[in-house]
Amino acid sequence: MTASIASALGSAAPLPFLDEVVAIIAAAALIAYLSQRVGLVPIVGFLVAGVAIGPMGVGLVRDRALVDAAAEVGIILLLFTIGLEFSLERLARIQRLIFLGGGLQVGLTVGLVTGLLALFGVGWRAGVFTGCLAALSSTAIVLKLLQDRREINSEPGQVAVGILLFQDLAVVAMVMLVPLLGGQATGAGEVLWALAKAGGIVALVLVVARRGMPPVLEVVARTCSSEIFLLTVIAVCFGTAWLSSIAGVSVSLGAFLAGLVVSESRFRHYALSEILPLRILFSAVFFVSVGMLLDLGFLVRHPFVVAGVLLALLGVKTLATAASVRALGLPAGAALSTGLLLAQVGEFSFVLERSGREMGLFPAGVADGGGQAFIAATVVLMAVTPFLAQLGARFALARPAAAAALPGG
Repeated sequence: MTASIASALGSAAPLPFLDEVVAIIAAAALIAYLSQRVGLVPIVGFLVAGVAIGPMGVGLVRDRALVDAAAEVGIILLLFTIGLEFSLERLARIQRLIFLGGGLQVGLTVGLVTGLLALFGVGWRAGVFTGCLAALSSTAIVLKLLQDRREINSEPGQVAVGILLFQDLAVVAMVMLVPLLGGQATGAGEVLWALAKAGGIVALVLVVARRGMPPVLEVVARTCSSEIFLLTVIAVCFGTAWLSSIAGVSVSLGAFLAGLVVSESRFRHYALSEILPLRILFSAVFFVSVGMLLDLGFLVRHPFVVAGVLLALLGVKTLATAASVRALGLPAGAALSTGLLLAQVGEFSFVLERSGREMGLFPAGVADGGGQAFIAATVVLMAVTPFLAQLGARFALARPAAAAALPGG
């Protein structure tokens, strides 16, 4: 019997995705080590690793569905841990940053991009669509940088968090806007219903955070079982993200709200320590997956096109964000620092670009190569974000106590 078991084990075929999982984790670990040795931010290394091992590189990883699923988990866990470090009182203090600062930033970016493209003869529908793509910043990258540098509570950090939260809310309206821009009938009632559902989910989560979750975690904690506590916290995290996705809200916002739910209990620090190892693993996979989107061949064939798109995005995003922050009454240095920090384009823009393509919408209205130019410029811009953040820090030094002085409303 032992021999038959050994024979069966020996003849068992490897899992179909195991080689790709090993390639991703091994590449991430190796790049993280090399990045630390040369003093490079690991995020940049992970993006480079994705380019190297992805289908556009040496082709070690070709199953995009597997990588995308793991990357989505990484985003959820990352935003959940950020939510754990917040509280409802702290969120209320920056509500002006969220709605006024975020609203100005999104509106100005869409307006500037639409106007700029109109000068080159691009129609308003393609212009607004491209503006929506450009308006979103990378929640995962920015919050990871702020967390690693311990600048979440700095002046630019708090403003960036407020604007990012509004962008995640704005995603709901943008998704509903794509069919309308593509010429398909999407009534105002449909848009309002989607926004109402999103608002209802947010309100429900906040009520649960205040009333329901602290007693539940107290009961779980009395079992003195770290396994049960971790499973409960994971269930809260993914359950809230799932409810948010049903209502049309981005899973990023749902995961952040889930972190807020747990943060209202006295076990927030214990939950953070339990979830941290998982977050590190899956967030690394997320950054690797973004690097896989870059087509090196297109970049080599059209370097000036990509450089032009990159510089245009950098200029428009920095200007729009800095102007929005300045309108809140913050110093010019903090405004420019926040503008550079949020100058990249976000991960959800890839999803929005794909949705637009199905409706006949393309970045800058260019069907042939417009999407690849946008993706290439976006990935490169993500990679240089740590350096842009360092440049911004020269204009406004991070002050942990500055959050108390912010115009939170």
